[in-house]
Amino acid sequence: MKQSRQTPPPVNLTGDFLSSTPVFNQRRADWLPAGENGFIVNPVAATVFFGLVLIIVIYSALDLTGTMTQLGPFGPVLPLLIIVWLMYGIYRGVKRVKGRAARIRIKGPLFMRSLMKDCLQRTCGILETRLNTPAISSSMILNKILQDKMLQICATDCLRFSDIRRQIEGSRLEGTSALVLTCFFQTTVEYRKQALPDEIRQVADTVSRSRKDLKRLLERLQNAHQTLCTGTGNILVLLPPDPKKVEKIRATYRYRPPTPERAQRMVFALETLAYLKATRHENVNPMDRKRYDAVADQVIPKLADALNVYKQAWQELVDAYERRKP
Repeated sequence: MKQSRQTPPPVNLTGDFLSSTPVFNQRRADWLPAGENGFIVNPVAATVFFGLVLIIVIYSALDLTGTMTQLGPFGPVLPLLIIVWLMYGIYRGVKRVKGRAARIRIKGPLFMRSLMKDCLQRTCGILETRLNTPAISSSMILNKILQDKMLQICATDCLRFSDIRRQIEGSRLEGTSALVLTCFFQTTVEYRKQALPDEIRQVADTVSRSRKDLKRLLERLQNAHQTLCTGTGNILVLLPPDPKKVEKIRATYRYRPPTPERAQRMVFALETLAYLKATRHENVNPMDRKRYDAVADQVIPKLADALNVYKQAWQELVDAYERRKP
């Protein structure tokens, strides 16, 4: 994505010349983990750091005042228990802050652009790379999405059904990192049960606080994201599982049968597993290949168009944010 070229800042001849040199800025970036891309708060590192500070300060104060000898044989242990309790509180507090705002950023002129880069790279980077690679066909892209879908069903719907879970896990098929491709081909109900990406939520927070003029562009971005995830159709409708296999699974576990929806997803995972294993060994049934290729030729171009609309919505929001400062 092409960015607007920025002119370098002028050298400050009347003020601090050192702070305006590129060498100083590079050195400062090495030890100051903050900038337009922000820095990630590590609860463990923060807890260890403040714990060491508390140990040094508290034990030094007790030693200087002579209180350590007055506490008796358990004198060194009592302050340590208090420090451990404080460290636990620090860990929980920092972890809660990280959960509510996963990334702390300096809201400079490139704040919104860094959000866009992170969101597109994290949620759509793998898909965009495959779409832009001519050697990767639509069928290969669909197979990768199906693989993530299958592994997600194995990790959620098959927890109680160990025999089905062992079949999927025993195939040694590996999905993408964090199964990021599972967000596509969802139903509207499934989409609304999940939270929006953190970057879009940060944009919504910024718009509600100080940039209400971007509300319309924010709504367009949210609609584009929903269209990207749901507009290409539900995967269970595009590749419906065999109804007879669904009833067979429910009859097999008749004492605690899965719901019809869960049974459909389980059969879909098993059928996907059989197809992917046949693809890996180049022994695919011609009818199955024709069926999956037809679905890929139908939905992957639509998915590419939805991705372009989503990127365009992000770009227009970023341009509007940078063009008119609050």
